[in-house]
Amino acid sequence: MPSLRGACSLRVFPWSEGDSPSIGDRISVPSLVSVLMRSLPLFGCFLLGLALMPALWAQAPEGLEIEEVVVTGTYIKGTPIDSPFAATVTDRDGFEAQGALAMVDFLKNLGPNNGAIGEVTSWLNGTGQAVPESVANVNLRGLGASRTLVLFNGRRQTYVPSRLVGGRFVEVNALPSIALRRIEVLKEGAAAVYGSDAVAGVVNFLTRDDFDGFEASASWEHFDGAGDGDFGAIWGRELGVGHAVLAVEHARRKELNITERPWALPADGGAYWGWSGVGNPGAFIIPHPDADEAIAGPLSNKIANRPRFVDPNCADFGGEDWGNTCSFRFGPWDNFVEEQRQTRVFAELNGEWGEAGDFHLEALWSEATIPGWLTTPSYPPVARFDDMQRVAADHPGRVAFVEAYPSLPTDAAGTVDLRGDEDWYFFGRLIGNSGPGRSVRRDSETLRLAGSVAGELGIGGGLDYDVGVSWSRSEGLYNRPAQYSYRRFLAFRGFGGPDCGVGVVADPSTPSGLALGRVPADVAPGQGNCLYFNPFSNALARSAQPGSAFETAANPDHDQALANDPALFDWLSEEARLHSTSELLVVDAVIGGTLIESALDYAAGYQFRHFDAASTPNDPSNLDLNPCWIPGDTGCADQTGLFGSVRGARPYQADQSTHAVFVEFAVHPFERWDAQLALHYEEHDQSSSFDPKLAMRLNLTDELALRGSLQTTFRTPSVDDLNLDIRTNLELLHSVGTFKAIETTGSADLDPESAFTYNLGLIYLAPSGIEVTLDYWSYHFRDPIVTLPFSAIESLYGDPATRAPIQDLIFCPGNLNDGSCEPAIIERVRVHHINGPDTRTQGFDLHVGGVHALGDGELSWGADLTHVTKYDVGPLAFRGLELTPALDAAGYLNDPVDGAVPPVPQWKARASVGYRTGAVGLFGYLNGVSGYKDRARHAGTAYADIDAFVTVDATLIWQVRRTGLTVSLSAFNLFDEAPPLIASDHFFDGMTHNPKGRRIKLGLRYRLGGH
Repeated sequence: MPSLRGACSLRVFPWSEGDSPSIGDRISVPSLVSVLMRSLPLFGCFLLGLALMPALWAQAPEGLEIEEVVVTGTYIKGTPIDSPFAATVTDRDGFEAQGALAMVDFLKNLGPNNGAIGEVTSWLNGTGQAVPESVANVNLRGLGASRTLVLFNGRRQTYVPSRLVGGRFVEVNALPSIALRRIEVLKEGAAAVYGSDAVAGVVNFLTRDDFDGFEASASWEHFDGAGDGDFGAIWGRELGVGHAVLAVEHARRKELNITERPWALPADGGAYWGWSGVGNPGAFIIPHPDADEAIAGPLSNKIANRPRFVDPNCADFGGEDWGNTCSFRFGPWDNFVEEQRQTRVFAELNGEWGEAGDFHLEALWSEATIPGWLTTPSYPPVARFDDMQRVAADHPGRVAFVEAYPSLPTDAAGTVDLRGDEDWYFFGRLIGNSGPGRSVRRDSETLRLAGSVAGELGIGGGLDYDVGVSWSRSEGLYNRPAQYSYRRFLAFRGFGGPDCGVGVVADPSTPSGLALGRVPADVAPGQGNCLYFNPFSNALARSAQPGSAFETAANPDHDQALANDPALFDWLSEEARLHSTSELLVVDAVIGGTLIESALDYAAGYQFRHFDAASTPNDPSNLDLNPCWIPGDTGCADQTGLFGSVRGARPYQADQSTHAVFVEFAVHPFERWDAQLALHYEEHDQSSSFDPKLAMRLNLTDELALRGSLQTTFRTPSVDDLNLDIRTNLELLHSVGTFKAIETTGSADLDPESAFTYNLGLIYLAPSGIEVTLDYWSYHFRDPIVTLPFSAIESLYGDPATRAPIQDLIFCPGNLNDGSCEPAIIERVRVHHINGPDTRTQGFDLHVGGVHALGDGELSWGADLTHVTKYDVGPLAFRGLELTPALDAAGYLNDPVDGAVPPVPQWKARASVGYRTGAVGLFGYLNGVSGYKDRARHAGTAYADIDAFVTVDATLIWQVRRTGLTVSLSAFNLFDEAPPLIASDHFFDGMTHNPKGRRIKLGLRYRLGGH
C-alpha cells in the first residue's frame, strides 16, 4: 500500500547537499503559557547564546533553500490535494536535532500521545502485568494503544503476543532506528481509509529505502545511576536486480534502580509509595484457644477479634509497625529502568519489475531481552487467612522467640503472655526486608516478511496498481517468580525441603484444603532432610532495606542455627512461564487512476487479514495440568493453580479473519477547492461495519487555507475480547489490604467500538517563511470495550444494600460466591469484558514555526501545543448499579490499571530553536507538560496536585569536514528537574514523565559515500 502522503506541509532546510530535509520541525513543540513563563529565564540564556554564534561559525554552504515535505492518509497516487488532513512528520534530521531520542522519549514528547509505555514497570503500565518493559507503544489522544493503527512502510504489523483488555497494540521498538527515514503521524480517525484500529489515528514508520553507501553510528548516554549504549550500521547499494539496504543495530540499557532516586523512597509508609501491609518481619495472630484444624469453616471465625502482635524487630529491619502488621517497603526491589539488550536487523530490496512496475521486498528480525526483571523478594500470600502459615508451639523459631519475648503488647488485648501452647498464624510473607529481590528473564522476538509490486497498466490512459503481502510474527516469554503453596504448608510444619519425603493430601475440611500425607516413622519435623521455615526475625542476620538500623548493624536476636536454609527457598520457589505468539497475514491490492483529467481521481482496493494468537504456560503454571494446590490434583473447587500469589494460566489459542473493500475519490471541482471521499466496508468473523470519510481543503488565498474532515470509524472486538478463557492477574484489593487474584474473561456479546470524529483546521503560510496551523479535533467514541472495574465491584460488595446483584463475581474462602463472607476475606474477583460508556474528547493542536536567514546561517524555530479541552467518560452501569460515575478525565491522573483512561494532562507543549551554519548546528527544545490532579487516591492532600514538568534539551552537532564523521553532544533535562511527585508505588507518573534526571549523550556517526 502507498505510504501516508500529502496531508500537511512542513517547511524545512537541508542539512547538507544530498541529505533528506532537516527540520525545525512539526512534532510536538510548546506554547504553554504558565509553563513557558516559568522557564523563560532558562531558555532566554540559550537563545542569547544562539544569537552570538554566527560570528563564531564558518560560512554557510551555497545552495541552501527551503523545501516542502507533504504527507497524507490516502491511496490515491499523485493527488494534488495538499494538507486536507491533520498530520505531522519527523525525519532523520529532526531526530538528530533532538539528540536521537529513544522511541519512548520521542512518544512522550508527542503532543497528541497520552499514556506511552516503554519503561514503566508492568505492574503500573495498564497492561495487566502482561507486557515487558522493553516494549513501547503509541496511544494517540489517550483512547487506547489498540485504537492507534501502526504501519511499517505503509503496511500492517502484528501485535504484541500478550492478551490485553480492549485489544493488543504494535510494538514500535522493533525497527532499528538507524533504518528509519521518517515517522508520519495522522492525528485523526482513518478507518475509512485503513480499516479498523485507526480510530484515533495512524502512525507510519518509513525506512531509508534509497540509502546508498555505508554509515555507522554509536552513542553513549549517561545519567546518574545508569546509562544507555547504542551501535548501528546501515549499508546500501545497487545490486543489478535492485537497490539493497541492510541495517543492523544493537542497544543496551543499564538498570536504574529506584534507590538511585531518593525522592522515590519516602520514609513514611502508606497504601502507596511502594509499601505493603504484609512483610517479613511480620505479625502473628493468636486464634481462639478452642479452634483447631478439625473445625470446618473459614479460618476467619477462629481469628476474629483475636490478639495480633508485631515482631519487635520490625522497625529495625526497615518496616513500620502499624499496630496489627509490620508494613514492608518493596520499592527498593523495583527498577525505574530494567537492564535490556536489544538487537534489530532490517533488510529491503527495491527495483524494477520488468516493464510493468516496481517491486519491494523487506525482512525484519528483532530481539529484546530483559535478563533480570527485578521484583519484590516474595509476594504476599493471596490466601492470607488459611492454615498454611501455621506456627505450632514446638516450632524452633517460636521457642527461641518466646524465650526472648515471653510477653508482648498486641493490637486488641493489651499485653499477652506468649508462653501458651495454642497454634499461631503468621501474617506476613516468606521473604521481605532481608532480601534479596527476585529476578526473572523476559524475552521477545519479532519477525516480519513483506513484499509488493506496484506500477501502471497502460489501460484507459493509465491504471495504477499496488499489490502486497506481509506476514509478521511476534513471540514473547513472560516469566513471573512464584512460590508453591503446598510446599509452604509443609515448610511451616517442619517438613520442607526437596529430600524430606513427606507430602500433602487434599482435605476439604481444613481452611487450606490440605493435610499432611503419610509421615514415615523415622521422619520428624526439622530433623535430617526435613526443614522448618522460620518466619521470626531471629532467622535474619541483617536487613537489605536502605536506611534501616540492621542494614549496617547485626540483628542481636539472630541465631544462625535458626536461619532458613537457602536450599529451602530454592525448593519453595518456581517460575511461572508463559510463552505467547501472535501472527498476522495481510494480503492487499489497490488500483487507482484518473477518471476526469485534473478533476476526478480514484482508488479502490481489497484487503484480507488473518490473525492468530496462542500462548502456552510451563507445566507448573498450566491450569489444565495443575489447577489445584497439589500437583496433579483436579478436584478442588478454586482452580487457581499451585502457587500462593501468582496465578497460573491455561493454554490459549484464538484467530480472527477480516475482509475489507474500499474506494476513494479525489475531487478538484475548482482551482482553490479540493475534496476527498473514502468509503470502507469491513467484515470480520463476528461483525461488520461501513465507514465513510470526507475531507476538504479550501485555499482562500495563496497564504491562507481552511481544511476539514469528518468520518466514522470502528474497531471490532479482538480475539481476546471474545475469548471466554480466564486470564488472571494480581491487583490490590483495598478491603483486604493486599493483592488478590482478578480473573478476567472475554464476552461473546460485545458490540464493535465506533466513533464519529471531525477535524477543522486553518493553515497560514506567510511569504516570510512562517507557518501556522491550528486544528480543532473532536472524537465521540461509542461502545468502547472495557473490563468491569474490579475496584468498583469490590466496593459495591462491601455495602449490604448493593451486594446481591454482584455477589456472584466475588469469591470467598471455599470457592463460595454467595455473598457469605465479609469483604476483608475476599479471595478473588471475576470480571468480564463489556461495552463501556461513551467517551468524548476534543481539543486544539497549534503549530507555529519558520526558517530564516541569520548571519551566515539559517535559524529555524517552532512551537507546538496540544490542549485537551474535554475528555468525558459517561457513567458505567451494570445490573442496575452504577459501577463508576461520569468522569471528567481531562487534567487528571486517572488510573490505567483499573480503567481505560490514562493520565491526561490538559496541555502538552514543545518549543524548538535551531541554528546551523557550515558544519555546525545547535538545537534546543523546551518541553512542557501542565500540572494535573490526582482525585482518586489523595484528594485534599498534598499529593492531590501534580506539578507541571518543564525540561530543557540541547544538542550540538559538528560535521568534521572531509572525514565523513559527525559528532553530536546532547543534554536532556539540562537543569536536572525531578518529575512531579504523585501518590503511587514509584512516586511519579511513568506514562507521562521521566525519572532519569539530567542525561548527557555523546554520539558518533561515520558516513562513507552516498546519501
